[in-house]
Amino acid sequence: MRKQYLDILRLLGVLCLVPFHTMMMYNTWGEGQYVPGVPLPAAGWFVRLTYPWFMPLLFVIAGISARYSLQKRRPAQYAAERLLRIGLPLLTGIVLLNPFLSYIADVTNNGYSGGYLAHYGIFFTRWTDLSGYDGGFGFSHLWFLIYLVVIALAALPIYLLGKRFPGFMEWSRWPLALIIVLGVVQAQAESLLNISGKSLSQYFVLFLIGLFALSHEEVQAKLEKFRFGFLFLSLIAGAGYVVAIAQEWSGLASNLPYFLYGYAAVLVLLGFGRRHLNTKKKALVHAAANSQLYYIIHYPVLTAAAYLLMPRLSSVMLQIIVIMAVSFVLTVLLSEAVTYIPVIRVLLGVKPQDTKARK
Repeated sequence: MRKQYLDILRLLGVLCLVPFHTMMMYNTWGEGQYVPGVPLPAAGWFVRLTYPWFMPLLFVIAGISARYSLQKRRPAQYAAERLLRIGLPLLTGIVLLNPFLSYIADVTNNGYSGGYLAHYGIFFTRWTDLSGYDGGFGFSHLWFLIYLVVIALAALPIYLLGKRFPGFMEWSRWPLALIIVLGVVQAQAESLLNISGKSLSQYFVLFLIGLFALSHEEVQAKLEKFRFGFLFLSLIAGAGYVVAIAQEWSGLASNLPYFLYGYAAVLVLLGFGRRHLNTKKKALVHAAANSQLYYIIHYPVLTAAAYLLMPRLSSVMLQIIVIMAVSFVLTVLLSEAVTYIPVIRVLLGVKPQDTKARK
């Protein structure tokens, strides 16, 4: 039986990227953007309070889903599916979508006045920091798909090895405190293979936590049972994280509340999600099935909206509200339209069953 709450949590995590990337355009720490806005402290706080948990949530859910997939598929089938559903959309995005983001960045940040087709060549020949903010080659939001396909394939031999030790696989018999301790492991891994603030090793550990520990029904039941306790822990750690930012603390005083807040928040969302989000409402189920499609499409849509609307709206708050609203609507509409185009549908990794006639 499919656990719909996991799909909906994934959808909510992806949709969170619309306000997140909107607020990032107004960040206060000088990080480059495709369409930079006026620095806004409130936007900076939004980014700081959401980033510790929503990407970890997506990798944990990916790990849980991988366990369910491996229970139904042979290893070769699992690997082929991941390459088709993640690897192919990644290549499609790099070739068709990211050049557009780089073009907008070159226009807004460097005053580029040439044509789009001419800039398409620039995208593949200007290699700098791989952000794309300078108009050169960049992976942009597709870094997530790169990490995901690498991690999903790297975890496969570990899973097959683990199956040889039945006791190791029976996480349902282990105390819940051990699940909490695993949060320390992912925190320690954050400094390894950290590329532009995105740690491949940390997300790998989170994926493995989902794959081996949080995929068990008994563990999920415990997260639901103790969801308010985890909520209290997350709020306390979150308060410490806010103080650490305000006081400009560094080292352990800053890292401890940051990681504890983020990891506890993931456990909270899994617990409350199991309790309240196991819905069969067709609209939500359909939207959840298109989560990856929303992820791929949302950033080019948001960037285009910001490029066209930001100069025309003098109020920063109005800019944020309108850009987010337009981006939400257009992302959903474009994603829905894509599911009716067979070739594009395959290139963007949409499952065949997601495109059956709507009833």
